[in-house]
Amino acid sequence: MNPVKLRFYTERYEKEKKYFRLQEKFVAIARTKPLTGKFYAKHDAIPASEVRREYVDLISKRLVLSPKDIYAFKPPTVNMEYGWFSEPLIARTKDPRLSFARKQTDFIANELRIRYVQRGLPIEKFLGIPFKV
Repeated sequence: MNPVKLRFYTERYEKEKKYFRLQEKFVAIARTKPLTGKFYAKHDAIPASEVRREYVDLISKRLVLSPKDIYAFKPPTVNMEYGWFSEPLIARTKDPRLSFARKQTDFIANELRIRYVQRGLPIEKFLGIPFKV
């Protein structure tokens, strides 16, 4: 064997042996709880009588509030402006001449037509490009 490799392997083995300890005896540690409770376990569930009413009220208030009500500051990122804080620049109108919204793009409509025509046909899996062409 190459002496450099041998030196490397022996050094690694010594380091692993130094920090490795074999436990032959198992000792259960009592009164420890898991990091997260299990919602499906009866012993982990909190009975409804012990739940504080103030927590329930706080959760129900937060569910009703919109992001505008929760945050009093200007949105820090552009992502928060979309759908949360933005106001329409022009009032919406029901006039169909001013509504240019497309229900579907051409690409998606074409793909749906192709899938409709090819329904029921066996689908071959793509196995990659062969090496010999």
